[in-house]
Formats: sequence, C-alpha cells, structure tokens
Amino acid sequence: MGIQTWLIFLGVAAMTLIVWDGGRRKRQRLATGLPPSAAPEAVAARAHPLPVEPIVETASVDTPPAARLPNVPEGSRIGLATHVSGNLVAREPVVVKGSIEGAVIAQDHSVMVTMSGRVSSYLEGRKVSVDGQVAGMVKAGDKITLLSRARVEGSLHSRRLECIAGARIRGKVASVEPLGGIPMVAGTKTEPGLP
Repeated sequence: MGIQTWLIFLGVAAMTLIVWDGGRRKRQRLATGLPPSAAPEAVAARAHPLPVEPIVETASVDTPPAARLPNVPEGSRIGLATHVSGNLVAREPVVVKGSIEGAVIAQDHSVMVTMSGRVSSYLEGRKVSVDGQVAGMVKAGDKITLLSRARVEGSLHSRRLECIAGARIRGKVASVEPLGGIPMVAGTKTEPGLP
C-alpha cells in the first residue's frame, strides 16, 4: 500500500474515533442531565429580562426522586439558547429550557420549566412542573409542582400544589376547579379541529 492509502486509512480511523467519542459524550450528558455546554445558558440568561437569582447548591444534599423533573418522551422543546417573544399554544407536552415572553398553553398536556427556563406572562397545562423562573399566572388543570430551584412571582391556580423545599413563591395561591378548557388568555383557540 502506498502512502496515500495509509493516510486515507488513518483519516477514516480518526473520524470514526471522533464520532464514537461524540456519541459517548452525548449519552453521558443525557444520563447525568447536564446541559450540552455552558455557553448557550449564558446567552439565554443575558437575553431574558427577568431578574436572575444565583442558585446555591450544597454538594452533600442529593435531590430526592420526587424533586426531579419527570422525563417527557415527545413534545415541543424550547432550547437553552432560544428566546421566544409571543404566545406558544401546543397540543403536546412542552419543555422550556430557554426563555419565553408571552403565554405558554398546553391545556391537556404537561408543561415543564427547567432550571434554566424562564417564562413571563402566563403558563398553563394539565400538569405544570417548574424548576426555573416564572413571572405571571400559572394555571394547571390537575397539579402544579414547584421544585427546589423554582422562583415564581405571580399567582398559582390549580386543584393540587406540590412545593419542594427551596422553592420560592411571591404572589397568590388558589385551589380552583378547572374552567372546562377555557384558556385565560384572549386570542387562543381551543377547538379540536383548529390548527
């Protein structure tokens, strides 16, 4: 074999190792729940107008299983470096890792705001889990879960409320019956046949 063949062989081997290592790192990140990089989180934090409070974690305390966000198989995902200005109406589960200035409505599905997520204005879902920051009204048809890093400023309306130690609420909490599929934000459509 000539020198060119050896160079091609070495190049293919190097690319194979790079792809394999990338897959390994991705699986490792998914298993530990860490964000892909810190850079998008910093961009999202600078772009959002809500005040940011530092979150201090103690290394000796493990998060109990009930205090973790549940896994959602499919749905809409607002990424870490994504900032949305406007309303988001979804007919599937929603996970917010970035920031949204406006309403998030997924009436018959779960809505999760992760540790890096921020929503201002209105948040509605069947089950709502918050581990980030929300300013405005939060409405759940079934249950609102505030995890240890949740920061909520506004009102909470749900039949059930679960609040893990460390979560902060500034506002009103009301136990209410669902309003029969009527969203509390004007201009949203809830009929099943509409896009």
